[in-house]
Amino acid sequence: MAAIPIWKDKVIDLGAASVEFRLTVGGNTIYSGKAIARPGESNAKVRINDICADYLENVKPPFSDRTFTSFYLPSFVVEKKSGGTWSTVETVLFYNDWSYNYGFTGNVLSDPINGKVTTAMFILSSAKEISSNVTASYKKSGGSITTRTTTVSPTPAYGTCAFDVSAVSNTVQITVNSKVYKVVDGCEYKYALYYINAYGGWDQLLVEGNDIEADNLERHIRGKEYVNTTSDQAGMEDYLNEVTKSWILNTGLLTDSEASRMHHLLNSPLVYLFQFAGGGYSYPVIIKTDTCEYKTYKNQGNRMFNYQFTVELAQNRIRR
Repeated sequence: MAAIPIWKDKVIDLGAASVEFRLTVGGNTIYSGKAIARPGESNAKVRINDICADYLENVKPPFSDRTFTSFYLPSFVVEKKSGGTWSTVETVLFYNDWSYNYGFTGNVLSDPINGKVTTAMFILSSAKEISSNVTASYKKSGGSITTRTTTVSPTPAYGTCAFDVSAVSNTVQITVNSKVYKVVDGCEYKYALYYINAYGGWDQLLVEGNDIEADNLERHIRGKEYVNTTSDQAGMEDYLNEVTKSWILNTGLLTDSEASRMHHLLNSPLVYLFQFAGGGYSYPVIIKTDTCEYKTYKNQGNRMFNYQFTVELAQNRIRR
């Protein structure tokens, strides 16, 4: 049974003008109701996309060497009731793709913007169906190839694997699931972003440009009694500060092809900021930039360009 992207409308013909129906996942009912045919139609029809969307999962895999995290596509079973008995109308597999790309039929769900990584990073690579072990090819500076393999069990599975960039010394290029990642000197870089792309797969972007880190403060101040004969007592009290941390980030210079993939990041609802210092730590963030421009350097005198955008920590901090 082929999986279809969740954004593509899936309409089920229930085969009767008025009928009770339900959707189940793993034997558990996630929706039940009664459908009636529209005027001019003989059978009731239901569109099940929105019902099923909340049951598709994307979890950030743990950053450890060669870890595979499987999500398994749930089977959405559409059933109808006739004569007191439930019978299956159709079983549907959705995968979490919001690309709205009619032409995408591939199995690999990762689509990295520029494919640059440092030895402080992990490569996350997602696929719609993995029916064998996943192998990463590490190309060393001398041209030799070393492979590292993730064991996938059971198969087939829908999921994401993580490969440690630093696992093989002197690596200049890594290939996973046909995608090529260039290993660059990481001494000057501080952050990378890990995010769910429009296909429902995981990707990463090395932050190559300048960055500005800031704390945005909302202060809560109240007045209180005090004695004005001493300078030690305050008549106003800063009793609570809400701290929202944000970063202004810049990409490196991008080609037309790389820029065309920026929508995967800027439109993403699930993003983590990975900080290299301290052995690596990831923060959940939200992207505050409201516009995704599709820039082309050919329209700007063949000058390459970068993107600037703001991310905000998805966890407010309070100081009392």
